[in-house]
Formats: sequence, structure tokens, C-alpha cells
Amino acid sequence: MEIQKDLIIEKAAGIIMSSGVDELTINNLASELKVKESQLHNHLTKDDDILLMLLLNFETDINVLEVEFAKKTETPDTELNNLFKTLHALFLEKPYYLDLIFDKNTIKRDESVKESFLRIRNTAEKYLSSIINKGKNEKTFKTKVSTENLVGKILSGFRLFMKDEQRVRELMLEMKTLKTQNAY
Repeated sequence: MEIQKDLIIEKAAGIIMSSGVDELTINNLASELKVKESQLHNHLTKDDDILLMLLLNFETDINVLEVEFAKKTETPDTELNNLFKTLHALFLEKPYYLDLIFDKNTIKRDESVKESFLRIRNTAEKYLSSIINKGKNEKTFKTKVSTENLVGKILSGFRLFMKDEQRVRELMLEMKTLKTQNAY
């Protein structure tokens, strides 16, 4: 029986949402899918392959958004505002992306996971730079601060905002766990 990639992603996301990134293993995923680990070997050979699959899915989502935004003709300030609204909505729809991005062990992961993470970051930096440069050229953004510094500040601010969202979700998960433990 061939297991569909979308089902793997759905179950992997569920594991992250209920137990965290550290519990995302081939063994736990096989259990969620109700299959033997060996049945996953067409798609996955090690635990980090699951993370890579999810990150590649996130990259695809980001690239689709970038193409959609490129089709629109908006002022740079409107484009920037809409970009953040769209990303916020994406993270609310797929909050497990936050866990992937903020995983404290990313640096210790497989090289392909780190490369995917860096591609996502580079895509974000490049796209933000293009919006800011367009805004500077059109005099919408009147600042002498370098584009590189602005991009860094914007990404840091968005990262903090989304990290707060993640903390709230983690707190809710912790409360759910405590409630379940107290029920016994």
C-alpha cells in the first residue's frame, strides 16, 4: 500500500501540534498512520526526512505566495501589509510551520534540513528587499536606513510576533496536558 505524501504531512503536522517537533519520529509517524515503519521507507529513511518534507511543503507554500504577489500591482506599503496578513493567515492555518521554524535543534539537524531552512530565509529576505527597494525608489519609504537593516528589523519583528503566537499555542497544549493528567 502506497502512503500518500499529503497524508504523511497531515499526520506529521498532527504529531507536532499535539506533542512537539521532538516527537516527530518515523516510529511515531508510522503509529499515527497505522502502518509499519518499513512502509514509510519509500518516502522517509530517517527522522529528519520528515522535517525536510514539511519544510519543502512550506517552501512551496511560500513560493506560491510569492508568485501570487508578483501578479498584483500594489503600492509597496500595501504590498508589505498584505504580505504580513497573508503570512499570518498561513501560520494560523498551518501552525506547525512555526514549530519547524523555531525548532531549537534546527542547527543540529541533517544538512538538507538546514539548507531548506536557509532557502526559506533567503527567499523572505530577497522578497522583502525587493518591496523595500521599490518603496524607496518610489519615495513611499523615506528612510536612509539600509535595505539590509530594514529587512533584518522586519523579519525580527515578525519572528517575535509569531513566536508569541507559538508560545500561546504551547501554553494551551501544556494546559491540555495538565487537564488530562488531573483527570486521572
